[in-house]
Amino acid sequence: MTTDDASPGPLARYIDVLEVVAAFSGSLTLADVSSILELPKTTAHRLLKGLVRSGLAAEGEGGRTYHVGDRLTRLLYASADEGWLASLAGPHLRALTEASTETCYLAKLVGSRVVVAISYSPDVRWRGYVQPGIEMPVNAAATGKAIMAFQSKALIAEALSQELPKPTVNSRNNRKWIEQEFAKVRKLGYATCIGEIDEGLAAISVPVTLPGGVVLHSVGMTGPLERIMNKQLPGRLTALSETAAALAKVLSLGAKIKARNI
Repeated sequence: MTTDDASPGPLARYIDVLEVVAAFSGSLTLADVSSILELPKTTAHRLLKGLVRSGLAAEGEGGRTYHVGDRLTRLLYASADEGWLASLAGPHLRALTEASTETCYLAKLVGSRVVVAISYSPDVRWRGYVQPGIEMPVNAAATGKAIMAFQSKALIAEALSQELPKPTVNSRNNRKWIEQEFAKVRKLGYATCIGEIDEGLAAISVPVTLPGGVVLHSVGMTGPLERIMNKQLPGRLTALSETAAALAKVLSLGAKIKARNI
């Protein structure tokens, strides 16, 4: 048997369908895919279902339309290098740092882990410090909680299946407690870390919610416990929420620009 190396193969068909789904995300139907790509409906249906099973595409309400899946969204954002993120998020984080005089940072989801992407510290004597590239434990760090609380049950289970640290006496790694903490984050819209990484430090964090409700980043603020968890807390949470909303817009735009160049 001989094969034609020029033949696109089945993978190319999946890519063709995915490109169409991405171009008309949320409004594309099976009939549209069949018509645009000149495919039999049975073939278009099989390809779409394969993409849905893999998480690269997802079905809309009622299963009549298709849009880009969470897995593809995660892949796109996770592949963003620090320069890409810094150019878009940097101005917003610097402004937040200057206004609060506390260390502010952006964390991102990588697989089932949360790592710090960008961090800015103020020029003050007593301050927190967050090192870019460091992993933020999802059971203790505010940014870790703020991201993981909004993930699928499967991804949460994967994250909690790993050995979870207990850096201080305030840290908890009991699964039931962690899931209750995540539920509290979803209810309040923000996460806290009160002496759970360092007994003298506290942190607060707000999820960055992208279009479609996807959460792949969180913005955090950390400093001495008595400065973070005091009467200024409501105002700082408002500032974090405003920064998160601004970051959602610029990161979403950046992802679209990047996708055009892939």
